[in-house]
Amino acid sequence: MLKPVKSILMVDDDPDDVFIIRDALSDISDEEYKITIANDPLVALKILERKSFDVILTDYRMGALTGIDLIKQIRSKGLSTPIILLTGVSQRELDDKALAAGASDYLSKADINGPLIERAIRYAIANARRQELFSSVLSNVKAAICVVDTVGTPQIWNPEFLAIAKLNSALLESHDAVAEFATQVSEAEQSSLVEKTKHEKKVTHLPDGRSVIMLHDISEHLSALRQRELAEEKAAHQAKTCSMTGLPNRLAFTEKLEETIRSGKNFSLLNIDLDKFKSYNDIYGHPFGDALLVKLSALFQNACTQGDYLARIGGDEFIALQLHDADDERSKKLEDRILAQLDNNIMIDDRRLNMSVSIGVASFPKHAQTAQDLLSYSDIAMYRAKAKDGLRVEYYDSGLDEAVREQRRLTNDLQSAIREEQLDVFFQPQFDLSSGNLIGCEALARWIHPEDGPIRPDIFIKIAEDCGLIEDLGKLILRKACQLGREWKADIKVAVNISAVQVRHTDLVKDIQTILLETGFPARRLELEITETVLIEDFEHALHVLRGIKNLGVGLAMDDFGTGFSSLSSLISFPFDKLKIDRSFIMDMDKREQLKSVIRTCIGLGQNLNLRIVAEGVEQESHIDFLRSEGCDEMQGYFCGKPMPQALFMDFMMNYALDRGSVQDGDRTVKKVA
Repeated sequence: MLKPVKSILMVDDDPDDVFIIRDALSDISDEEYKITIANDPLVALKILERKSFDVILTDYRMGALTGIDLIKQIRSKGLSTPIILLTGVSQRELDDKALAAGASDYLSKADINGPLIERAIRYAIANARRQELFSSVLSNVKAAICVVDTVGTPQIWNPEFLAIAKLNSALLESHDAVAEFATQVSEAEQSSLVEKTKHEKKVTHLPDGRSVIMLHDISEHLSALRQRELAEEKAAHQAKTCSMTGLPNRLAFTEKLEETIRSGKNFSLLNIDLDKFKSYNDIYGHPFGDALLVKLSALFQNACTQGDYLARIGGDEFIALQLHDADDERSKKLEDRILAQLDNNIMIDDRRLNMSVSIGVASFPKHAQTAQDLLSYSDIAMYRAKAKDGLRVEYYDSGLDEAVREQRRLTNDLQSAIREEQLDVFFQPQFDLSSGNLIGCEALARWIHPEDGPIRPDIFIKIAEDCGLIEDLGKLILRKACQLGREWKADIKVAVNISAVQVRHTDLVKDIQTILLETGFPARRLELEITETVLIEDFEHALHVLRGIKNLGVGLAMDDFGTGFSSLSSLISFPFDKLKIDRSFIMDMDKREQLKSVIRTCIGLGQNLNLRIVAEGVEQESHIDFLRSEGCDEMQGYFCGKPMPQALFMDFMMNYALDRGSVQDGDRTVKKVA
């Protein structure tokens, strides 16, 4: 016989606690516990938007947010899941605060490896279910009931009592506090009650001094009751509707999903996540984010046809259900229609957004037969879709589970690495082609994972973009590059990449100025490299930000030139100092003669606009000869020097300066590139 499964959300940044509790439960309990781990309260809140649990265990001390802060936020969202606070400090300091915040229990960490943890979890779940049963009975009983304390103050009541009390507060004259409570109804509501029903009152006194008031309707007039029914119907509708978008909410969708499963009909479940929404919401503000959600809701609804069911289940998450035939075929797939709605850019507050979504699809009964599994599998497929380039739709198969778990693990580890400033900065040298002098370097982010070793930049930068960490990553690398570069005696420039998300943020100029002041790095030695995509979405804002950067005395370079959509007017409008020709053109120039023509055009354009031209991807001596003959100004690439950590780059500069064939250049000596 299978053990009953209980789900636990464990919020703790100490993995040892998780292993201790898992082992304790495995050794002691007759039940099976499935533990989901969140190493940060903010991660826990995000998980709770998607999934419900039987019980939550949370550590007390976890950095910026304590366990009590987390409990308050969970309760503010209306979640009644039992929560047990785990703490290593004296319980006397925390028990009152924890219980007042909404905790079900608290437990010392000294007790988590014994039977107390299992008993606490079991009791918390049982008490929560008893409370749910009591609330359900109280809400559905036909009689109007209110429990008052010894001075007549209401403690518990049901909707029936509140409705009747509002209609006829005279019934409560002997309970002044209840009568005052019952008359808290607006004049508009009072005037709408054409007829007042008649009731008789019965009061039962309890041994502890409290009283139970019961009101029984004896009226022959049903108009007031009908009004109440209409009000309840309206409240029920509102309880299942997203007030912002008008779409069904999580509660309504859960009921629809269970109903469709019971019908036995074949259907597909689409988990829809908005890419880059968090960045837009953080940069332009919540009103902008709300307007974007309303716009996208309308577009998704336009994609739906008869039989499709669309809901917004929280934040930037939408979910849809589409019926199809027994052969698991859909002639017109809902996901294709949704993507078609996003073919054109979206305008919000005169800003043009290139919005995309990631969609994960799981089918009933092909992939799963329960609501929980369908939601889980579509979520796994959606996360896999977010990791893809191009068309972001993924259909569930069992092989995705491990890949998604790995993706989530790396996401959590990257979040911790950025927060704890564990990423490194490597430097790749840049040279002047005419003199051969070492004149600068590009700062590049590198992540050495404590278990997996080096993670490729294209992998972790993509993760940072998808989960809203790219801005924090960009600021960390800029700060570290300035700190390290300040230690060099050589007066060379340091180039740092700035993402489009950072440029969209209104505080970028202020952030750069703050970093320069904190590190003491000279603005004249800093260059920021920006890709052409920055110019597309919000031309005016990008122009304003780049001019602000220029006013700080910082140089600007357009990176990956030739691969985007820049126009000549963009180059003239923006205050760039350099154009960096993309490495793909340089590396293959000897194989494709057309690429040399493209490079000549780029160099000529830069010369006509008085911009310095930098060639990336120089890997052969023939590349140098061609670039020098065409008048290119600067170069970088593996032929001249690979990216290297701070210590090796300082050795490189020293050896370069002392090498034979060096030339004197002001206060420094540098080797010429042949």
